[in-house]
Amino acid sequence: MAYTRGNLAVQERQKETQSAYLEKTKVIKRRSQLPQKEKLLYLLSVVFMVVVMGVIGMSHVHSYDLNRQIHVTENKIEEGKRTVTQLQVEKQTLEMQILDKAKELGYVPIDETDAIHLSPVSGQSGTEASNSGQND
Repeated sequence: MAYTRGNLAVQERQKETQSAYLEKTKVIKRRSQLPQKEKLLYLLSVVFMVVVMGVIGMSHVHSYDLNRQIHVTENKIEEGKRTVTQLQVEKQTLEMQILDKAKELGYVPIDETDAIHLSPVSGQSGTEASNSGQND
């Protein structure tokens, strides 16, 4: 007990009790916003990268298109070569059949000694003459 100026009848003062409420502070850190110039720099760098990737992509697309056209053209050339060889074979068979067909119809092959040679006509006669001897 406390002694207060010689009076023992005074009650001892109770120390002020601390309240149950404890004040807690929460520290919130705010991120500072980026300056306008830095934002613009980031935006321009992203746009630049998109443009570069687009150009690279378009060049790849162009090369793929050229390769496809080359492939199609090569296929057409091969198909044309096949048709030419087929037509050449057909031509040879038809040439062989000509002699057989002519003999069948009664034609006789001529010898070099039996060939008729004509000299070109100089001047014009009463009718209209052609230089080649064929009708035009």
